[in-house]
Amino acid sequence: MSAPDQFGQSVQIWQMTDPPSIPDAAQALADGIIPRTVMRFASASARGATLTTPVEGMTTWLEDSNTFQIWNGSAWITPEPTLVSGTTGLSPMAGWSVQNFFGHRQGRVTSLDFYLTRTGGTISSSNGNIGDLDIATMPTSWRPTHNVITGCWDSGTGHGGFLISTNGTITLRTSSNDIVAGANLRFQITFIRTTF
Repeated sequence: MSAPDQFGQSVQIWQMTDPPSIPDAAQALADGIIPRTVMRFASASARGATLTTPVEGMTTWLEDSNTFQIWNGSAWITPEPTLVSGTTGLSPMAGWSVQNFFGHRQGRVTSLDFYLTRTGGTISSSNGNIGDLDIATMPTSWRPTHNVITGCWDSGTGHGGFLISTNGTITLRTSSNDIVAGANLRFQITFIRTTF
């Protein structure tokens, strides 16, 4: 009589005391292992036609949508990627200091929140315009990957726009007011990375 595998996965292993039958031994092994592997299907409908009573923990790959999914006991779901976070590596240019940096990424979605203080001279604003000014460099793992992206900053007394280049350079573009020494600017931006 076949016996459970030693790893507790309910895979039935043909025993030497069982009647010789290569087809039965192979079938018992296949029936135990295949449901525990990543099963490939052309589409969700093909999977539904084959797996009429899925078991919690079954995993599948759908070829038409390039999607990995797991049966959670009531539905096929795509598992969420692990949340990655960071708080170091933002490098200020002369005339600026970093108060804090928070980066969060889940899958390709990246959210950055950082706080810089102006330690240099006044940056003059003329009707919201300032000369483009590089203020810091973003850590490599938090940079945009496809193109320059733009975001907004706020100081409580002024606001404006900035951009981050793929090389990590953070550039101030606009300011509603002059930016004086001691001004604290908070920057927020969320974007999609095209590569990990």
